Amino acid sequence: MSRKPTEQGTGRPGIRQVAELAGVGIASVSRVLSGQPGSSTQLTERVLEAARQLGYAPNVLAQSLRRRTTQSIGFVCADITNPLLSSIVAGAESALSSAGYSVLVTNSGGVAAYEAERIKALLQRQVDGLILLPALENDPATLAALRSATVPIVVIDRTMPADLGAHGVLSDHEAGLGEATRHLLRLGHRRLGLAVGRHVRPSRERVRGVEAGYRALGLEPDLMVDSGMLSVEHGENAMERFLSDPRPPTAVLLGGIQLLEGALRAVRRRGLRLGDQLSLVCCDDSPLSRFHDPPVSTVHRDTALLGRRAAETLLAQIERPAPSEPLVLPTWFEARGSCGPAPAAAASTSVAAPPARRRSRKRAET
Repeated sequence: MSRKPTEQGTGRPGIRQVAELAGVGIASVSRVLSGQPGSSTQLTERVLEAARQLGYAPNVLAQSLRRRTTQSIGFVCADITNPLLSSIVAGAESALSSAGYSVLVTNSGGVAAYEAERIKALLQRQVDGLILLPALENDPATLAALRSATVPIVVIDRTMPADLGAHGVLSDHEAGLGEATRHLLRLGHRRLGLAVGRHVRPSRERVRGVEAGYRALGLEPDLMVDSGMLSVEHGENAMERFLSDPRPPTAVLLGGIQLLEGALRAVRRRGLRLGDQLSLVCCDDSPLSRFHDPPVSTVHRDTALLGRRAAETLLAQIERPAPSEPLVLPTWFEARGSCGPAPAAAASTSVAAPPARRRSRKRAET
């Protein structure tokens, strides 16, 4: 039985054997397998076919040492079990994989104290760049770890100190919440409730968007805000606080899909019908939003696109560093059955209720 020639002492086919089988020089094989330009189509096909026949796999570690790169990217996120974050990671990985990079994903569990450890561990592995979706924007240990980095950094949906030199890829939360607010106000709602996460950029932008929605229609904001960890429990507790208020809001906006299940629990416990006795809007879509009866009105964003743009921004910085310039991606509102006229609203209102508008998920970036 014939045996494949192998590199001496390694037990696996080597570049010399590939060159012999293809009938070309070692330098030509190295050029083809490393993706360098200058090889003819015929020579490339001969080398690749020889490598395939021999089962040759290049030594990635050795190539990395020669290039002084690892062809790997570190991704630190707060909660990989969150489907939205999983979608962002998948979008980033798709773009990075196409460019020949592997992705090392690490999860902080939303605990800021763990993020600095994760960042340091990735930097010790000599990743070529970092993508972050941190729990907080001002954690001292996290900022210190990032300031020690010598590789490009891209931060998703957070506002970080300028001295980090990090590039931001952001969602336009203010626009989507402003659109949703104007829709509710035109339906006669005046007192609104807004549940948001901790004091990070998305929460600030969502509050700003609701207030801007009031002002756009010449109204003073009459808004209850409840902030905390984005979780089922927070959604339930916030909805209970809203509905127990002496002047309860007639419509509630949820600044995160993690809040929806808990909010719906409180609504069901009180026997309220959405779209009739209470209107509800939620940020980010999910099967629960779409298949609830009635379906829940939603402020959309393309999370996979968010991840892809973060990866593309990082790759551009690895190739040619440039001053940081934030990239802002759109959000848009889709009215569904959970939004209806305000209960006991005045027969006449200064703002007419418009028909529900649907927007394509393929809107141009802003």
